[in-house]
Amino acid sequence: MRKAIADARSISRILTVGMLESLRKKGYKFVQVKGITVDNHYDYTEPSRLSLVPNRELPTREEQRDIYEPLESELLQHWAEHPEDGTLVVVAGTK
Repeated sequence: MRKAIADARSISRILTVGMLESLRKKGYKFVQVKGITVDNHYDYTEPSRLSLVPNRELPTREEQRDIYEPLESELLQHWAEHPEDGTLVVVAGTK
């Protein structure tokens, strides 16, 4: 798991309005929201940053359910427009 976090972190980019539009054009409709702590563990209570993992559709299997946000959400738009407001938000797996 730590290797997966490190790999995702190494190719992550800060969320921008342009990146949201690029994800839409590539056919993504949702992002999975992952909270990551200072010591690189997944945690939603005290994250040092949020990592957004692009998805084209929501999972149907119970064990894959997690926190997802549609790309069209006002929350994502706000995070993209105001990166200085609080927690760092990055998009994982983007080059």
